[in-house]
Amino acid sequence: MHWLRVTFKGKRVWAGAHPDGQLIAEGGRVPIRYSDKPGATIYRAGVGRLGPVPGALVQDFPEGKPAADTPRTSGGAGGGKKRSKSSGFGSAGRRTQAQAEAARAEAARALATIPEGTHVAFTDGACKGNPGPCGAGAVVKLGSGTQVERGVSLGHGTNNVGELTAIGVALDLLEEAGIEPTESVVLHTDSRYAMGVLTQGWKAKANARLIGALKGRLEDWSGLEMRWVAGHVGIPENERADQLATEAAEQAI
Repeated sequence: MHWLRVTFKGKRVWAGAHPDGQLIAEGGRVPIRYSDKPGATIYRAGVGRLGPVPGALVQDFPEGKPAADTPRTSGGAGGGKKRSKSSGFGSAGRRTQAQAEAARAEAARALATIPEGTHVAFTDGACKGNPGPCGAGAVVKLGSGTQVERGVSLGHGTNNVGELTAIGVALDLLEEAGIEPTESVVLHTDSRYAMGVLTQGWKAKANARLIGALKGRLEDWSGLEMRWVAGHVGIPENERADQLATEAAEQAI
């Protein structure tokens, strides 16, 4: 991995970067290290919390040792503030302009890495009241260039139910289009909850049956990759999925 000098919480650190100097951000978080020594601890920090260092050059360092998460604000084992669960992009509707720009730039970079001919899906859920009337929306851009989409009204439920169901709707659209589970698919959700319970081993206190069914379906899709993407940062397909979900939720009122 390459490294670039940046600022984090007023200090200079090294951040994981591509050879061209673009930061390596996965789910809005960037690898960082405080030292260039072998075995240095590698943390992860929100991309929106990193600042530039004028004239900084990309460099190569010896491998480090991954840590659990972003370092605590103040030191001491078990002391200091709790680690933030934020992506560094903030949350939809409450982002600063800088966070929105960072989220939009990261989304554009990630989308640009998807090979031509890949089937690309965007999903979203909506709920009026949470719980309340809810809906799910999905947009699928097939590798051929054709776009298919669907909104589904779900009656009374929660936003998480909408987010999860939308992923199932995207799979329905792929199956109906004759896409084989071995073909390359990148499925985007702006729900960290959905990513967590489906791909990161989060314990599900609710929606266990829905989650179990989705996991079973996703296991069949060997060519599918799920990615988190920041919502409401101007990605047309994400915005359309949100619109479909919102309209479906309104139909459930």
